[in-house]
Amino acid sequence: MARSTKKVPQTKETEEGRNQDARLAESTQKTSEPKHVAEPLEPEASSDETSHALNDFVQANEAIMDSMAALGAEMMEFGTKRVRENIERTESLMRCNDPAEAFRIQQEFFQSATQQYLEQTNKVLTVMAKMTGNFWAPLEESTRETLRNLNKDAG
Repeated sequence: MARSTKKVPQTKETEEGRNQDARLAESTQKTSEPKHVAEPLEPEASSDETSHALNDFVQANEAIMDSMAALGAEMMEFGTKRVRENIERTESLMRCNDPAEAFRIQQEFFQSATQQYLEQTNKVLTVMAKMTGNFWAPLEESTRETLRNLNKDAG
């Protein structure tokens, strides 16, 4: 039995797909060609200055990490305290038989929680302010020294 071969008419979609494939292949070839590599710049700072600047950034990073650890510990302590108080308050409410007593317990709970959240916010902001100061301290002195040296060179 002979096979009949039908020619499938090309649709606009098929042509567009082939054109898109060709464009994709062409753009891939362009991006895989070697790029012009810029020649390395001569270092303007001595290795001592670079080492000092790197040391300042390391100190700044350590200050951030220490502060973040302190902040994490503070938040864990606060969260633990709040969960403990939530459980205690729930137990108090479950033992309560009087609606007026339940209302009083809830009111005390909300007042206490609100006060604790405000105090915790203050603690977190204090830690963040200290963290910011500790981060910038080594960089600030290094920047001042660099500016002094630039002023000497310019003058």
